[in-house]
Amino acid sequence: MRFQRIGLIALLGLSTSACHTYTSVETPVVGSTVRVQVPIANALRNANEAPETASVEGEVVAVGDTLALATQRRQEYGAYREVIQYDTLKVGMDRPTLLEVREFSPQKSVLLGAVIAAGATVAAVTAFSGKTGSGGDDSGPGPGPTPAVVVSPSIVSMILGLFGR
Repeated sequence: MRFQRIGLIALLGLSTSACHTYTSVETPVVGSTVRVQVPIANALRNANEAPETASVEGEVVAVGDTLALATQRRQEYGAYREVIQYDTLKVGMDRPTLLEVREFSPQKSVLLGAVIAAGATVAAVTAFSGKTGSGGDDSGPGPGPTPAVVVSPSIVSMILGLFGR
């Protein structure tokens, strides 16, 4: 049971980091996907504290003295209505506190696939490893136990979460 919990925690950690990494850069390439941390200007800000930041992720449209990002935002209204809003945001290159480029990571993808396969194998072995003997005397074949497959709701929700449902 402890092995299953450790595996579930590892799977959740890998799935939240997805299959990409962020690398800090000075100037991004047009067409790349970047994550920008921008300080929030506030009149009530305490001068002795670090400014709060907002994180914005999008595709680089133009780079110069300003960074132009094409972003999209999804909002759901009820069960069947979803609105996707496309925006172009401009940020002065002197404003960002952190500028990171998102890159595909094949190592994380392979590791995530291996963890998913191992988790599915452990779940299958656990579900089908029940004793099948009738117990007691050996007088002949009896009805035996009723076969059953036990599926944990957490496993089902984890698998559905991987497919975005």
